[in-house]
Parts: sequence; C-alpha cells; structure tokens
Amino acid sequence: MIVWPAAPYLAWARSRPAARYDLAASDLLPVTAHEWPAMCVPAGDDGDGDGADLEAALAAAIAAHAGVSRDRVVTAVGASGANFLALAALVRPGDAVLVEDPGHLPLAAACRLFGAEVVALPRRAPDGYTVEAEAIAAALTRRTRLVVLSRPHNPSGALLGTRALEAIADVAERARVHVLVDEVYLDTLGGASLAPAAVVSERFISTSSLTKAYGLVGVRCGWALAAPGVAARMRAARAVVAPAAARSSGLALRAFADLALLADRARRIIVSNRSHLERRLAGRDDLAWMAPGGGTVAFPRLLRVTDVDAFVDRLLVEHHTAVIPGRFFGHPQHVRVAFGTGAEELARGLDALATALDAAAHVETAHR
Repeated sequence: MIVWPAAPYLAWARSRPAARYDLAASDLLPVTAHEWPAMCVPAGDDGDGDGADLEAALAAAIAAHAGVSRDRVVTAVGASGANFLALAALVRPGDAVLVEDPGHLPLAAACRLFGAEVVALPRRAPDGYTVEAEAIAAALTRRTRLVVLSRPHNPSGALLGTRALEAIADVAERARVHVLVDEVYLDTLGGASLAPAAVVSERFISTSSLTKAYGLVGVRCGWALAAPGVAARMRAARAVVAPAAARSSGLALRAFADLALLADRARRIIVSNRSHLERRLAGRDDLAWMAPGGGTVAFPRLLRVTDVDAFVDRLLVEHHTAVIPGRFFGHPQHVRVAFGTGAEELARGLDALATALDAAAHVETAHR
C-alpha cells in the first residue's frame, strides 16, 4: 500500500480528541454573525445565480486588495487549494523542489505527490529562521524547478522583509526558477501589512485566503497571485480539479466589501493574544523560542522534556489542551503553539502548558 507522505500529520489532526483549549489549530477565532451581520444574508440576496459573474467579481476584488492586475489572480478553494494549483502548473515528475525546513508538511507532501524530489532548505532558529538568498543559490541544481517558502514562516512566525525577497528574486531570475510563497498569515500584520511577494517579482507566486487572517473559516476563499502566464496555467488546472463554488464566492465578495471591519477585529485579537503569549513564555528557562513577527503561531523548543510526543499526549489527556508536536515540522523537540483563539481559551491553555512544563521539569530533576 502506498502511503501519502502527509498521512501521519493528517491522521493525527483528524483523529486527536477534541481539546477544551485548542492551541493546535492556527485559524483565527471565527467571526460571529453578531460581529459581521453579512453572514446572515440569505444566499439569494447576493446574486449567487451566476457563478461566472461572481468569480469574475471576486477575482477583481482580490486584485484590488493585492494591488495587482486582474489577469494575475487565480481563485481557489482555500490557500491549500491555491498551493496545489501552483504545483500542478509548475512541477513535473523528476523535478527538484527546495522546501523550507521546518515547514508545513502538506506542502512538501504535495510536491512529492507530483513526483518531485523535495530538498530541504534549512531555516535555523539561531539565525531567526531567516532565509538567505545565498543559501538558495547554493542549493539550486539544473533540476530545481521551484522554491517553497512561507511568509510569515509557519511554524515560527518569522517574517521575510522586502529586501530579503528582492535578493531571493534576483537568484530566482538568474536561475529561471519560480518561488511559491504561502502568505496565508501575511494580512495578520494589520496596518503594517507588506505587499505580497508576487508584487516584488514575477518569479514569485503568492497564495493566501480569508481564513487565517480574518476568521472566515467556512468561506474557503483562497487565491494565488502570479505572472499572467503562470496564472493561466493555474486556471487550466483549476478547471480540472476545483470548479468554482458560487455560494462561497458570494460570501467572500461581502467579506472584501467589509474587509476593513474584519481586519480591525483580527488586529485586536492578534495583538492582544500575542502580547499575552509573550508575557507567559518570555520568563521561562525551560523554553527556547522567538517571538513571532507575524501570524498566529509560535514554535518553542522544549529544553527539559525528553519525549515531546509523550508530553503532548499528556497535555491533551490530563490538561485538555492541544498543541502540535514538532515532529510534524521535522523538529521533534519543538511544539507549535497557536494563539489566534479566544482570549480566555488562550489563557487557560497557556496555564495548562505551564503546569505541564513544571511537572515535566520536576520529573526530570527527580531522575537525575
């Protein structure tokens, strides 16, 4: 039997018991109808009858939001769907793809699904999880077709600035490779939002959605920004695997009309929660971590826990709190902690994490 490389992570995510305090899911706290009444508008009241017109209007709204021309926009089912379309357009069996490490496992798995060889591109904690253009250049070969990054980085929250992107773009242009940049967390920066990578260079493909930064989990509105030729190839792939969903497109259009309201709500949640997370983790000497520059996740290393998987299991069973074990990002001494949830859930989850860490330190000391 052939096992898809992402199967262990997906099996864990789908089969783990529900947590009272879920710090594993990285979605922003879902928007309620009280916060955004447009959610309650009946389906027939927004012109849902013509899917093609809705898709065109949605693509135009995305283009305006991103500051690009309409021919550079590809709509998709979530950011994961957009990533899949980019890979379908660019990757062929036998190609080599550089994928950041640590990184989101399904991205590397999707590359392998298309028959590519995945080559790790290290993003190291001592270097602030940055990516140097020189390191990319050194790792390229004649078979390299694509480089895959996230911005902000999943799982650390490290942020690549415009200068870093420009240097990477120069390398990509000389080597004639493309760079897929998953920017699903980029809009969590609020007023400090940076331009999408695809605005910096036509060698970049930016992907995003309304889920992580705006709390619209059920809308499943994702998109990619790419050079017109690449975008056309992605649309051809979409026609085969993911036809448009008119109902989702109509709701997404309402979201873009009210994006300032949704962005302000998101900013207040994220700023407050990030501050709380930093206060709770900063003073601990049993963690090594970097405060995230963006996004809704952090990636601390557990310094006094021998078996992180067992620790994560105990945290869930004994303290009803979920985090993601770092092995799913290729770094088994870490855990990924999400902080986009409600303030009370975050506070109680961090209390439980602190209690479990204290207990683990006590056990470790007793065994010495």
